[in-house]
Amino acid sequence: MILPSNRLLVLGGLWFCGSIPAAIVPSLFPVWLIGGAALLLLITLDAIGLYRQPLPVIEREVAGSLPQTIWRNVTLYVTSQVSVRQKIQLKDSPPEKCEYDDRTIHLMLTPPQVSQVVYRIKPLMRGDLWFGRVHLRLFSPLQLWQRQALVGSTQKVSVFPNFAPITQMALQTTITQAGMGFHKFRKRGQGMEFEQLREYRSGDAMRQIDWKATTRMRKMISREYQDERNQRIIMMLDCGRRMGASEGELMHFDHALNAVLLLSYVGLRYGDSVGLITLGGPERYLPPVRSVNAINRVLHEVYDLQPTLSSSDFEVAAQSLITRERKRSLVVMFTNLRDEDEQSLLASVKLLSKRHLVLVASLRETELDDAASMPINNQQDAALRAAAASYQSKRQAVLTRLRSAGILCLDVQPQQLAVESVNRYLAIKAAGQL
Repeated sequence: MILPSNRLLVLGGLWFCGSIPAAIVPSLFPVWLIGGAALLLLITLDAIGLYRQPLPVIEREVAGSLPQTIWRNVTLYVTSQVSVRQKIQLKDSPPEKCEYDDRTIHLMLTPPQVSQVVYRIKPLMRGDLWFGRVHLRLFSPLQLWQRQALVGSTQKVSVFPNFAPITQMALQTTITQAGMGFHKFRKRGQGMEFEQLREYRSGDAMRQIDWKATTRMRKMISREYQDERNQRIIMMLDCGRRMGASEGELMHFDHALNAVLLLSYVGLRYGDSVGLITLGGPERYLPPVRSVNAINRVLHEVYDLQPTLSSSDFEVAAQSLITRERKRSLVVMFTNLRDEDEQSLLASVKLLSKRHLVLVASLRETELDDAASMPINNQQDAALRAAAASYQSKRQAVLTRLRSAGILCLDVQPQQLAVESVNRYLAIKAAGQL
């Protein structure tokens, strides 16, 4: 599409204004007509020159996989197809649900150089997103006309949960460092696998001493144990409408996904098998596996999931899992408890606990905690605090009944869910409960 530029509109306006003195002074009328003809010829030649110019070539360079809520660079390479300078304006079409530098970029292309434009983008939503074609505005040689066009191609990128913290953990020798928020649990009871013999250390239990080795070596020798391996963790991920609540830049569902990935990583590091099943949305099922690629399988299975508007049927999900998994496993259910869930949730966890060890990991809204402890300055504050306290009381009643039924429970704010889930898993292994 070719449109007149501001410069052409100004020139046309000046020529039109020239008609006033030409009408008053008849001798100026021929001059005005000649000027109009010359301007028309100039305009026509400039339009023909623009129409014949090939459009610049624009290529976009962006990583095929982007982390959620992390700024990343997008580079546009602009190559002119003519031997003269070209003035252009361009604007990219990033995917929806992204923050980016929303501005029009002005360039003067000088062949044979390739111009480079860099801007930043921050995806706010996981899944497969698409860049549109680049909006281009090319000016004619005299800048009397401008040609608008879409150039380049569409491009798909996959936005994954921010996996950087887990990647950093892989570079460390242990995950039980205080800086990560994990607790190191003392091993107790049975259920620990023998790992090696070593010299006795102060604080070793008497049952750790290997008397045969002590007699043979003529010094105290202790057995060292490791957590049992080749156990099974199955994560039940709630994709229902309750998980769509926002907590900062992330939804509750995003925090639950981060917890799933972190727990998967830690479980695999401890030699356990990890699996996944969803409820309240698209049905996804991964049987428990223990391999170096298992974490990638989990990541690619869940990265495009979004919370739906459906209600979560815990009983159907529990029945589906019981049918598929008969070996005893640690089942971690990530959800957001409501008091109306009590009957369905109790029935489902009782069914699961006949064969598995169940941990209900519930996200607690930060805003509700803040409302329940806010100072009361007026009647509206009092009503809000009373409503929050009532809601929390009903929620705690559900958790109490779950615990009374022998179900392990977590009730934490979304930002704490990942670390606290791992802590509880480590405590379960250390206690030999699984």
